[in-house]
Amino acid sequence: MEGIVSNYRVKYTKEAIVIIPGIKTRNEARNLVGKYAIWVDEKGNEWRGKVVGPHGNSGAVRVRFSKPLPPKALGKIIKIETEKEAISL
Repeated sequence: MEGIVSNYRVKYTKEAIVIIPGIKTRNEARNLVGKYAIWVDEKGNEWRGKVVGPHGNSGAVRVRFSKPLPPKALGKIIKIETEKEAISL
């Protein structure tokens, strides 16, 4: 499953708001809580995070990363995976 980084939380710089195509409601977004998110830049550096909750009523989710995402991550694709898939990467 993939999503698009749409925004950063200003006060909490390690959190990003991710829009996932196909997820349209808050209840569908709640099913993704606990899944893992991985973003890889052009150099191969990885940022790993976890879906911590829904954002709004349109299916967006909040993802908390271990370190802040760089600004070039805005608008890029991020992978949302289960724990087993995330560990194998």
